[in-house]
Formats: sequence, C-alpha cells, structure tokens
Amino acid sequence: MPGSGHFKTSFQKDMAVFDTPFRKLWLGILLAAVVAFPFFAPRYYIHLGNLVLLSSIGALMLNILTGYTGLISLGHAAFLAAGGFTVAALVISFNPPPPFWVTVPAAGVVGALLGLLASLPALRLRAVYLILSTVSIHYIVTLTVSLYQSGAGFISGINVPVGTIGPLKLENSKVWFYFLLAVTIVVTIVCINLVRSRIGRAWMAIRDRDIAAAALGVNVAYYKILAFTFSSGVTAIVGALGAYYLNFAAAEEYTIWVGIFYIAMIIVGGIGSILGSFFGAIIITLTPYLLDGLFHWINVPPRFQSYFFAIQFATFGLLVAMFLILEPGGLVALWRKLRTYFEMWPLKYHRAPTTTK
Repeated sequence: MPGSGHFKTSFQKDMAVFDTPFRKLWLGILLAAVVAFPFFAPRYYIHLGNLVLLSSIGALMLNILTGYTGLISLGHAAFLAAGGFTVAALVISFNPPPPFWVTVPAAGVVGALLGLLASLPALRLRAVYLILSTVSIHYIVTLTVSLYQSGAGFISGINVPVGTIGPLKLENSKVWFYFLLAVTIVVTIVCINLVRSRIGRAWMAIRDRDIAAAALGVNVAYYKILAFTFSSGVTAIVGALGAYYLNFAAAEEYTIWVGIFYIAMIIVGGIGSILGSFFGAIIITLTPYLLDGLFHWINVPPRFQSYFFAIQFATFGLLVAMFLILEPGGLVALWRKLRTYFEMWPLKYHRAPTTTK
C-alpha cells in the first residue's frame, strides 16, 4: 500500500486479501464478535442474524452475476423458490423424508439447471431485454410452484421438517446461526478465490466489454452460462436452507419484490464487491424491522400504521436513489475511504495538485 509503510516483496503477499496488520486485527475482532453474538443476544436478534446470513449469501450470488459478469437479473426469487420447493416436494413425496444432506444438494442441482435455462437468453439479449427475460423466468417458476402447492392440497404452504445432519439437529436459532455462519464463510472464501481466478477475470472482462473479451479469446457464451449456473445453484441452496430454517415453504413468499430487494442490496452495498454484498444485505434486511421498532418507539397512531408498507417501500427507493446519485460505489466505497483514513492516521491524505483551473 503506497505511503502506508506496508511494502510487498512477493506475489503471494501482493495477492493476500488481508495484507496489513490493521485489516488482520479488525478481521479477528469481527470474527470474535460474531461468534460471541448468540451468547449475549436475545433470541429475536439471533433470528434477525440468521435472516441476514441467508440474505448475504443470496446477495453475494446476485453480485457474482450482476456485479462481476454484468448480467442484470430480476429473477432471483425464482431460484430461491426452486430451492425451497425442491425440498418441500421431496419431503412430502417420500416416507420417511429424504435426509437434509440429500435434499439440499438436490435443490442446488435443480437451481443450476434452471439457471442454465435462464442463461440461454443472456447469450443474445442485453440490458432491458435480459431483465424482461429474467422476469418471465420468475413468473414461470412462481406459477409452477403455486400450481404444485395448490394441486398437492396445501393451500397456505408446505410444512418442512427439522433438518438433521448426523447427530446435529437444526432446531433452534443458535444452532442455525453457527451453521449458517459456517456456510457463509465457506461460500465467501469460494467467491473470493473465484473472482481472483481465470474465471473471475473472464467474468469481469465480459462485464466491461464483451466484444473486447471475445477478441481476447474469452469464450463469452461459456462464461455467461457458468455465471448463471453457479449463481442460481447456490441461490437455490439458500432457498432450501430458508425452507428448513422457517420449517415452511409457500409460493406467496417468492414475489417479484424479493428480486427487487436483492437488487437494492447490491446497489446499496456496492455492485461488484463481495464485502458490499454483506453491507447491503444487513441494511436492506434489517430496515423493515428498524422501521417497525421506530413506529412502536414513537407510538405512531393506529390509523397511520396502515401506511407502514408504503413507508417501507419508499425508504428502500430513497436508499437506492441516494446511493445511485451520491455514492454509486455503495457502502463499500464509503468503507474504503474510512479504512484508508484510519490506516494512514495520523498522516493526512492529500490529493495531487491539478493543473486545471
């Protein structure tokens, strides 16, 4: 890092993710705080933490597709629905139900196949046309799972039993927190290494200019299909884990607004940033609960509480508009500025003088 006193003397050190004592220190503090969180937090807060972890993986997968590959998708909820209903269909079709370690990978396979199908329009379509194709995928999938749910006689949704992995039963919020934290860490490490590999460089080349990438020898069609397949497969696993965590899968939960919320996550957090996926997931997931707590704290009259959902959607829209206008890089860009300030402290960072008036 120029000017910070931390010099790199090898390629391995230059490629290190946490390359300074400052970053290693705060990573250790963060991990210690997260691990200790369930021992001090109320059960409700642990539940919110589980929702954030699930949303973080989903936002990370959308960022791989949109932020790193440049393929905009509004059909993220369809892949979540595919995962959740794959689990639901398997547990009600067999007696005894298949174990957790069978149904969750099966959901990933179904999501990957669906992503393969959804990637075909991406080979020809771009921008708004690709968005419309992913919206059509969303409605096809949600209509299919809705018909399956009603046809199977489950009007309001399908109950999913408690997941078990060997002797471990995922039956309370604390156990789920540590399990989801482990899954999140594994997926994050895979994504960090993936985007720094040949595949990640190919994705970013396609995002920046697919014609130039093809001229440089990148197989654009292959890498677009790979991005969709990988993203949708892991997203379906998130949907499967969500169904097990809530012990429930309902077609009404996977609306188009879910896909829009995930788009808001990567915009607010930072498009094309793994860390930004976590920032955006935290903000967008917790905003409704913060607004609800604010309503109760200021004792909003009941006649105004009916406007809660309108205020919630307006808040999301305001957040997205503010970041698009004021800080297109998202929260991760603000974090990098703050991090640089503390890494350089007590020295001050000055811009180089310009020659323009």
